[in-house]
Amino acid sequence: MNDSTMINYIRQNVDMGISGIEKVLPHARSLTFVGALESQLREYQHLSTEADGMLRGIGAKEVDAPVVARMGADIMTTVKCMTYNSDSDIAEDMIKGTTTGITKLRQHLGKFSGSGEVSGLADRVIAFEERNVEEMKKFL
Repeated sequence: MNDSTMINYIRQNVDMGISGIEKVLPHARSLTFVGALESQLREYQHLSTEADGMLRGIGAKEVDAPVVARMGADIMTTVKCMTYNSDSDIAEDMIKGTTTGITKLRQHLGKFSGSGEVSGLADRVIAFEERNVEEMKKFL
C-alpha cells in the first residue's frame, strides 16, 4: 500500500467520524456531552485538513469512501437517531463506530510500508480515536 492509498484511507476514516458526529449532535441532550462531541468534531476536521494537505503535498488526489458504504452508514445512523432516548445511547453507538474505525485503520496500517509521516498520521488518528472511546464511556 502506497502513501496516497493510506492517506486516503485515513481521510475516509476521519470523514466517517465527522459525518457520524454531525448526525448525532442534534440529538445530544446535556451541554457536557454536546461539548465533548463538538471537541471531537473539531479534531476530526483538523485531521481531515491535514490529510488533504499531505495528499496535495505528494500530488495525489482525494478519494472519498465508496458511495454505497457512505450511504449505508448514513442510513444506519439516521435510523438509530430516531431511537435515541439518552446521551448514553448515543455514546454507546459512538463507541461502537469508533472502535470499528480503529480496528480497520490498524489493519490498513499493518499492510502499509510507506513513509513514516503517513504512519505517524495514522498513529495519531488511532490515539485520538482511543481517547474518544474513553471519553464516551463517561456518558454510558
